Amino acid sequence: MLRKPGKPRYDVPKAYRPVTLVNTMAKLLSSIIAEDITHLAEKHQLLPTNHFGGRPGCNMIDLLHLLVNTIKAAWRCKQVVSALFLNIEGAFLNAVTVCLLHNMRKRQIPEKYVIFMNNMLTGRRNRVKFNDYTSDWFNLDNGIVQGNTLSMILYLFYNADMLDIARGRFEMCLGYVDDMALVVSVGSFRDTHCMLGNMML
Repeated sequence: MLRKPGKPRYDVPKAYRPVTLVNTMAKLLSSIIAEDITHLAEKHQLLPTNHFGGRPGCNMIDLLHLLVNTIKAAWRCKQVVSALFLNIEGAFLNAVTVCLLHNMRKRQIPEKYVIFMNNMLTGRRNRVKFNDYTSDWFNLDNGIVQGNTLSMILYLFYNADMLDIARGRFEMCLGYVDDMALVVSVGSFRDTHCMLGNMML
């Protein structure tokens, strides 16, 4: 069809995508809840103080300063230091939902947020599609949605118990989201290795 030159043409969309709006609202709600849970965690000290990353005012530089100061203090006391660095592979994808909910309750997160997480993380399903292949639907029993604004604070609660395994002033655990460091300082390397082994049991 011909139209007069100089007159703009405006097409009226005939298809709408409400999914985009739903996703946007879900992201907004997740951001609000993540901010509130983070505020509660910091105000009431619900997370270990040596858990860095994903928290306001706690970054990798702070962790490194603490680690370096701990090592230098041990050297001044004529002690040796051993550290075991751990990285949890597939951390977000393999988080067990039941354990996460348990840890949230254990650390006194309000029940309304625990119920919200239960609704968000259970009853999910997915399928894989590539080239000409599409799989059947399968259930997602575990996992925290990586990239969601809630993922970081949820994982801090999920693995917070790992930072409580240190016992006494010669042992220390440091965490940065899914990276851990077990640090021991005593008189000999034989003793530090033995203590690290006990911490891993």
